[in-house]
Amino acid sequence: MAVRMRMSRLVPYMAEWKRAEVSRGQQDPSQAGFSVEILDRMRLSAQSPTAEFAYIDESGDVGMSKGTKTFTLGCVLVPVDDWSDRLDYMVRMRRSTKQKYGVPMQQEAKANHIAGVKKIYRDLGLGDGQMRDIYQRHMRAIDRVSSGTFAIVIRKDKLWKRDTDVLDMAWRYLLERLRKRTESTGAPVMIVHDQGQDAEIRKLIRRYRRVAWTASGQRSSAPLFVEDPSPRDSQQSYFVQLADLAAYAASTKACPRNGGTARICNELMWDIIADVQVKSVTKDRNDGLYVFPK
Repeated sequence: MAVRMRMSRLVPYMAEWKRAEVSRGQQDPSQAGFSVEILDRMRLSAQSPTAEFAYIDESGDVGMSKGTKTFTLGCVLVPVDDWSDRLDYMVRMRRSTKQKYGVPMQQEAKANHIAGVKKIYRDLGLGDGQMRDIYQRHMRAIDRVSSGTFAIVIRKDKLWKRDTDVLDMAWRYLLERLRKRTESTGAPVMIVHDQGQDAEIRKLIRRYRRVAWTASGQRSSAPLFVEDPSPRDSQQSYFVQLADLAAYAASTKACPRNGGTARICNELMWDIIADVQVKSVTKDRNDGLYVFPK
C-alpha cells in the first residue's frame, strides 16, 4: 500500500522528469559555447583520471535524540584533468540559470533552500516546477563534470545504539570507499569538504591514511590520500555545492520524503546521475548509495 501511494504521488512528475532527461543534451544551456571536442575530452579524462578532487558535503544532522531521520555524506569526484573546463561548465550553468530565473551567480545552491523554496527564491516569484528545474540543472552538471559520485546514508532512526558517533561512522564508511577507489584507479585523491568539524575530520583522515582496517578486519592504509583535507566555505565553491545537492538527493532516494519538498526533490532526482554513480560502494544496491543500517 505504501509503495502504491508513493508511486501515485510521483506520477505527475515522472513524465516531466523523463522528458527532461531525454532532451538534456539538446536543451542544456550550459553547453552553449562548449565544443564537442571539449565535452568529449572531459568525458574521456573522467574515465581514467590521473588524480581526483573528492568534494564532500553533508545533509541532515548527527543528533540522535531528535532531528533528521538520516545523516548523509555526498561525495562528488572531479578529475584534476580538464578541471578548468569543468569549472567553466559550472559557471555557464549558473549564468544560464541567472538569465532564466534571476538567481544571482553568488547565491549558494543549498539543497534545503531550493527544496524548501527559501525567501530569495520566493522573492523571485519561482514556483515548484522552476525550483525543480534549478535542482535538475545542478544534477545534470554533476553528470557532466564528475568522474564518479556516491553517498553514505546513515539511517539514524534504525540505529540501536543511541550513543553512536554518527559523524565518525559516516566518514569512516566514506573513507573506506574512497580508499578502494584509489586502489582501483591508481589515482590520488585530494579531499575537499565543507567547513565544520575541521579538526575532527583532519585528525580522522591523517590517521586513516596510515592505518585503516578493511571490513574483514585486515590492516590497510590509504597512501593515495594526498595532503590534509581542505575545508572550504561552500559559498565559494560550486563543486562543494554540488556535493550538498547530491547528499540531499541521496538521502531522499534512501528515505523518501512527503510534503512540499518532494514536489521539488523526490527519489527520482538521484537517478539523474545514474551514469556517474559509483556502483561499487555496496553490493546490496546498484545506485551508488551505501545505506546503513540496511
